[in-house]
Amino acid sequence: MEPNLAKETSLQAVRVVGSPWPSFVLDLADMTETKSAQDQVYGSLVYPLWMEHCASFNLPEFMFSHFNHVDFGGNLFGQWPVGIRFEIGIEQVSRAAKLFDFAFAKLEDCILVSQDWMERTEIVRSSTPLFETPGIFPSDLSQFKSVDVSPFDEGQYRLTWTRLSPLAFDAAQMFQAIANREQEGDPKVASGVYVIDPRSKIIMHMYDDRGLDVIATQLNTLRPLFESFGEWILDYQRLRIEYRFRTNSPELPE
Repeated sequence: MEPNLAKETSLQAVRVVGSPWPSFVLDLADMTETKSAQDQVYGSLVYPLWMEHCASFNLPEFMFSHFNHVDFGGNLFGQWPVGIRFEIGIEQVSRAAKLFDFAFAKLEDCILVSQDWMERTEIVRSSTPLFETPGIFPSDLSQFKSVDVSPFDEGQYRLTWTRLSPLAFDAAQMFQAIANREQEGDPKVASGVYVIDPRSKIIMHMYDDRGLDVIATQLNTLRPLFESFGEWILDYQRLRIEYRFRTNSPELPE
């Protein structure tokens, strides 16, 4: 299934200190090159109003506003002070589906983001992009938005996202396909996959068969996950995570 990208825009990196998201500006080659009264400016980012009105969700603006030190290069837990890293394992992929159901299943909708590298690796060649992977999505899924991102220190990648009900796709199959990426078994998802609740400001990312990160803007937003699934926390990070929740502080002692 070839995604129907309603409107594509590319992001080009510029050197701005403090956040990966202000480090990108929209490439407006197909629009006016000067800011007009119809543009909105956030730091060094310029967002034309067509993104606000035509897109149901503005991913760059959301990240800049709420997670401005986080990029989509993986390791959400290491990039953000409010988070939990859960241990999964190829034999326990059902854990990922249970965590997803707990955090997202009761929501009206969520944002699903696919990160796809422009330069295909051997792993990517043997797998498929998220939205083209069989057995996960309904056949009528067709509304997407996309931006191309060119970071300074890594290859160019494309972010594609859509808004849909958490019950409209097979999350268990999606997580299994992520786990299969470097293991035996099909299907395999080549993409980095991120699930966002824009209201509670939660991002979930299963980075491979080993584990899954969940980050949020507020510590108490993640407390139910911590209290219900604490035994699944990665042992290597357990003391760090438990300290944060017991002291109600994202900051670690010196």
